[in-house]
Amino acid sequence: MDARTAKSVLILEDEPLIALEHDEIVERAGFTQVTIFSTWTAANEWLQFNTPTVALLDVRLRDGPCAAVATLLRNKGIPFVVCSGSSQEDADPAFRSGVWVSKPCIPDDLIATLTQAKSKVADQA
Repeated sequence: MDARTAKSVLILEDEPLIALEHDEIVERAGFTQVTIFSTWTAANEWLQFNTPTVALLDVRLRDGPCAAVATLLRNKGIPFVVCSGSSQEDADPAFRSGVWVSKPCIPDDLIATLTQAKSKVADQA
């Protein structure tokens, strides 16, 4: 089964409690497959063989900024949401392809943003 059909989401978050909270939020948004990484290196490797419906990124992970992942997502046509406490203006330009949600985020706002991103993919299919 194609990962996009399964409504999958890739979460990149280095704080375990926030990752768990995001996991619960994306499940409420209707995603049935959730993959979480705390390093951009692991996510980048996973993306070589997998295609999520949408991704949820924090700018900084355990091994540094994940701009390379944002670029890969953009190149693969995978929409992504950036949920970060970092300043949007100071972030790498690679993150500009995503929709920005400030951290801490309101769960309903994050659900709406992810649902909107998921809908764009469904409309393109």
